[in-house]
Amino acid sequence: MPTFSLIICTYNRVDYLKETIESIWNHFGNRFEYEMIVVDNNSTDGTAQVAQQYAHIPVFKYYKELKQGLSHARNRGIEEAKNEVLVFLDDDIDIESNYLDRGNALFGDASVQIAGGKVLPFKVEVPPWLPRKFYYLVSIFDLGNERILTKKLMGANYAMRKDAALKIGWYNPELGRKGNTLTGGEEIDYLDRAKNLGYNIWYDPGLIVYHKINNKLNKEYVFTYSFQLGRSERIIDLQQSKVKYGLKVAKAFAMLFAYLVYGSYTPDQKQRAYFKINQQYSLGYLSGN
Repeated sequence: MPTFSLIICTYNRVDYLKETIESIWNHFGNRFEYEMIVVDNNSTDGTAQVAQQYAHIPVFKYYKELKQGLSHARNRGIEEAKNEVLVFLDDDIDIESNYLDRGNALFGDASVQIAGGKVLPFKVEVPPWLPRKFYYLVSIFDLGNERILTKKLMGANYAMRKDAALKIGWYNPELGRKGNTLTGGEEIDYLDRAKNLGYNIWYDPGLIVYHKINNKLNKEYVFTYSFQLGRSERIIDLQQSKVKYGLKVAKAFAMLFAYLVYGSYTPDQKQRAYFKINQQYSLGYLSGN
């Protein structure tokens, strides 16, 4: 049976973090071979003091990473992990009670190296103006109810064997959130590098977490994150493919034109959001570092 290292990176989310730790411990207890690793990315809200409350839990481990940025925190988690399979989870989730049962079955197959699953909203409805295509911007991810190969997973819920992670390398510290900045893209870059090394990426619908996203379900967050994602993907494309970068620059200008001549005027709220998201992504992509 595989062993698991559940890696939870956190920054100034102490109340959510407490609920996440308790969700994992209440569901799994000591029934599985796992460790729960909390990487505190230089929080200032008392996270370290609260973590001490869980020191009695035998699977619980706490580390403070002073280099600011989610990529640095994830890299620290990889360094500290002692078990075979690394599971990356956000600090604001409730985990499905059969998650590790499903993980045992999935990673019991030696051919499976990387896999992730559903990230569903926790007790909240998605606003009607947000197109389903862009649910990922508010950290919702659902590719259906069949196990399939995929190109992308969501950083709130994916796993890989540590041997694979060490071959792929470290998360890029130019990418990923830094403090309160909504920069992203670190898992996109990481999985792109995994694919380039020949790793298959699996989506398994039984690996489920529920994400507490109330603070993300507004237009300001969605449009700001779209802009920052454009900036992040520009960095990735410049490092990986100049041809792809050139094509996406042309597409960005086309999307800006489409927003000006149609998208900003359409009466349909989902269409307006669709074009506004693309406009902000394009502006971010063209903005440079």
